[in-house]
Amino acid sequence: MFGLMPKRPMNYTINNIILGFFLILFLLSCDSRSIEKTISFYHWKSKAVFPESYNNAIQKSSTNKIYMHFFDVVSAKESSWENDGVFPTYVLKSVSSEYQKFDIVPVVYITNKVFKTNNLDIENLSERIGMLINQISMKQFGREINHIQIDCDWTSSTKFAYFEFLRHLDKSFEIDVTIRLHQIKYQEKTGVPPVSSGTLMLYNVGDLKNQNQNSTLESEIVENYIYDYTEYPRPLNLALPLFSQTVVTNNRNEIKLINTAEREMLENDSHFRKIDNINFKVVKDTLYRGFFLYEGYNLKLEEISVDEILASYRIIEESNLNVNEIIFYHLHEDAILGDELTRIIDDL
Repeated sequence: MFGLMPKRPMNYTINNIILGFFLILFLLSCDSRSIEKTISFYHWKSKAVFPESYNNAIQKSSTNKIYMHFFDVVSAKESSWENDGVFPTYVLKSVSSEYQKFDIVPVVYITNKVFKTNNLDIENLSERIGMLINQISMKQFGREINHIQIDCDWTSSTKFAYFEFLRHLDKSFEIDVTIRLHQIKYQEKTGVPPVSSGTLMLYNVGDLKNQNQNSTLESEIVENYIYDYTEYPRPLNLALPLFSQTVVTNNRNEIKLINTAEREMLENDSHFRKIDNINFKVVKDTLYRGFFLYEGYNLKLEEISVDEILASYRIIEESNLNVNEIIFYHLHEDAILGDELTRIIDDL
C-alpha cells in the first residue's frame, strides 16, 4: 500500500499562488506591449499644408512624428551642384505653422543611379546633402534636426558606394534607411546598411506592368519575401500605404502614374471599356487628369484596401522581424484618412 504524501506547508502553497498570479500579470503585460505600436505619417509634397483631414488623421493615431520629404537627389548630365551631374530636386518649399509642434524627421530620396556616377566624391556628396538638410531645417523649423531618413533602393552593385556614403553622413546625423522586401530576403547579397535602424517599405512591392497584379500591395507578394522565420539584424519601422493609384500604359508599353483611382468615373465614361475588375481600355481619345489618353491605352486601378493592408501586416507581425513603429504613407487629400484609417489603427 502506498504511503500518505506529506502535506505541504500552507505558506508554500500561498507563495506559489501569489507567484503564479504575478507571472500571469507579467505575461499579459508583455503581450500587450508587444502589440502596441507607435504611429506616424509621411508627408511627401513640396508645400506642406495642414487641412482638417490631416489634423483628424493625426489625432486618431495620437502621433507626434512626421517624416517630411525634404528633397530628392538625382543624377543627370545637364544639371549639377558641382561637376558630377548630381543635384537636388523637388525641394521642400513651404511648411504650415501647424507642423512646428511635431517631431520632424527629414527624408531624402536618392536614386540608385547616383551611386553609379563615375568618380563620385562620396564624402563631398554627404557634406552637400547634410548642408542642404540643415539649411531647410533652419529655414522651415528654426532648428537643426539630427534624426533623418535616407530613402534609396540600393542594389548589390551600388551597396559599397551607398554604405560608404552612409558612414560619412552618420558622423553628423542619426540615420534611418528605407529597406525593400528584396533587401530583406536577399540580405547576404545586397548587404545590411551600416546604420542603427531601418524602415521596411511595404508598398510598391510588385510589377507595375503586370496587369493582373496590384503592385502597390498584395499580401501574396509579401509572402514571397517574408516567412515566419525571417530575421533582420536591425530594428525596423514598417511603412504601410494609404494611397491608391492608376497605372497608365501607352501603346509603346510605357508607364505613367496617376495618384488616385476613380473606379466609378471610369465605369460610367464612354471613353473607357472595362476589361476586368482592375483594367480599363481607352476606346476613344480623351483628356483625363491632365493626361491625353489615346485609343488603346490601358488603365490599371491599383486600389488599396483595409483588409489587404492588415493581411500584409500580419505576415510581418508573425515573422521574426523586430518592428517598433508604423509609418503611414502618406498625408494626402485622396489617401485613406477617415473611418478606414481608424479601423487599421485599431486592428494593428
